[in-house]
Amino acid sequence: MTVGEGKFVDLSFKVFIFTENSDVKVYTKSNFNYFHPSIHFFKKVQKALVGAHVHERIIVNLDAHEAYGDYNDNLVFTVDRNIENGAFDPKIGHKFTLEMNDGRNKIGKVIFKDDNHIYLDTNHPLAGAKLKFDIYVKRISNTENKIPTPQRKIFENDFNFR
Repeated sequence: MTVGEGKFVDLSFKVFIFTENSDVKVYTKSNFNYFHPSIHFFKKVQKALVGAHVHERIIVNLDAHEAYGDYNDNLVFTVDRNIENGAFDPKIGHKFTLEMNDGRNKIGKVIFKDDNHIYLDTNHPLAGAKLKFDIYVKRISNTENKIPTPQRKIFENDFNFR
């Protein structure tokens, strides 16, 4: 049996995360189960898995634009401290919700501050990063008599960088 549409796939994998500003980080997931194809898993990874057999190893490289996008300087916002409570003094790395003019909220991370301003980065924590997946196919099964249950609603929540 091979990975294909309508199959349940059980994987283990390592993701090597390459960013410009840090050493390589490695994320390991020993049990990742999903219904193929899934909108919650990178398309390029899924395409590479099509036709794979149990006990096969697949290597997939994703450039930033294929993963979480390129880093965008326009997603760094400056917030005037006078708008907030005078005692408001978040630490670098603190999560902060920014209310946009159109009524939406953006969550950002404090990356810099001075006496008058706070600078919030609302880019995804892995924006600009290249990813390398080292995947091992553990099991493939048919969907007969099974109810699809996704591993996670959003795959990227597994990366705990914020």
